[in-house]
Amino acid sequence: MKAAITLLYTLLLPDFPSASAIEYFNGKLYVVGDDATCILVLDRDYGVLNSIPVMTAAGKRIPKKEKPDFEASALIQLQGKHHLMVSGSLATEKRRRILLVALEEERTGMQQLDYPAAFIRQLLAAGINELNIEGATAVGNRLLLSNRGNDTFPVNQVIVTSNDFWKSEMPDQFSVLPLTLVTPTRVFAGVSELCYVPGKDMLLCTLSSEATANAYDDGAIGDSYIGWISNISQKLSGTSLTMEGWLNLSATHPAFKAEKMEGICVESVDGNTLLLHLVSDNDGGESRLFKVTLSFFPNEAV
Repeated sequence: MKAAITLLYTLLLPDFPSASAIEYFNGKLYVVGDDATCILVLDRDYGVLNSIPVMTAAGKRIPKKEKPDFEASALIQLQGKHHLMVSGSLATEKRRRILLVALEEERTGMQQLDYPAAFIRQLLAAGINELNIEGATAVGNRLLLSNRGNDTFPVNQVIVTSNDFWKSEMPDQFSVLPLTLVTPTRVFAGVSELCYVPGKDMLLCTLSSEATANAYDDGAIGDSYIGWISNISQKLSGTSLTMEGWLNLSATHPAFKAEKMEGICVESVDGNTLLLHLVSDNDGGESRLFKVTLSFFPNEAV
């Protein structure tokens, strides 16, 4: 299956730093930043509706040694209510936090939780070399978390667990699956976000290349990509996952160059065309939004 992406609109957010994830729910976009002091709430056209405080800081960016490093988000249901789940990267003790925002009660319905120590031990025992959670999405009652590799350990992994894993020391569902590309990129590309498309049973992934040897330090920004896996529900019980295809965003439009793609969400599906929102971080204290369409075609049509 081939695909093509079309850029519809892009907007710089000069006052919102280090965008790391984006979700769409009931006409609103929720933008998370790994060192931002709030979650930004936007309408479909990127107008600011609200902000949800996360942490106080002297400036717009939380200092690197103190930041919770919220890198991943997912929409989940808990006790019949919709929640935005935001995860720290787990790379340091301060980054082992979870935010839960009850979306019907944006400003008053937030909880902050610690990652269970037993779950961290379980991850390390399952073959994760260095913790760096960068992506999340829900597939039914399962939660997928992506652990990003780096130049020292160039392996991406997907953790499959329950969507309320923090409630139990040992969740009922747990596995770690290596994630590979059917055709490798020129240099290693780490997974930066996951997005499930229920109507298509498809998993979308954003990836980016960055010259870094570990889960803590930033590096020079390279290219960014979108990859996909169809029939994902049937593949989560296997021993590995392989992306069937990918697009180099930097090659499709100049607007994507030098932008580290960090988040992706689906607004709507029309046949074989998805309306997506992407968000990127340029490591300079700014973020950028992209509204795009992603269209899929049979191989013989391209």
